[in-house]
Amino acid sequence: VIAVSRSEDKRLKALEVGADEVNDGSDSTTLPSAVRDLTDGNGVDVIFECVGAREIMDACVGWTGALGKKGRLVLVGYQSGEENDFKCHPMPLIVYEQSIIGSVGATLEDLKEAIGYVQSGQMNTVVDSTIPLQKFQDGLDKIKSSSCVGKIVCIP
Repeated sequence: VIAVSRSEDKRLKALEVGADEVNDGSDSTTLPSAVRDLTDGNGVDVIFECVGAREIMDACVGWTGALGKKGRLVLVGYQSGEENDFKCHPMPLIVYEQSIIGSVGATLEDLKEAIGYVQSGQMNTVVDSTIPLQKFQDGLDKIKSSSCVGKIVCIP
């Protein structure tokens, strides 16, 4: 597992919870070569792109992107605005047999299974903070500023 973040705190947390390697994603132009260096030039099998920033998505695909042969790019995060429109040439995707997959969420059964993993201790959730529901906007502002490390839980 290679975790990428612009935040030092998030990279440290990723190592703490089990990432094998971390990479500073502040300069997306160096990301593909850094990932390929860590994978003996192969690239990775799966990328979960959770931010939706165009420069990071661009770094994942292409002739020299971080995604390896038969790799899957799973788009989870998104940002609005034309500056974040994701455009890629199909030729590297075809030649390297790569896939781009969108993922919005999970089914109720997936949620129940995930809760079971947490209850059994097989999986831990990183919680940044717990706030009263009345402070929802404060939590949202913290998420928007990328200053949280983990989930923000609202308590009714």
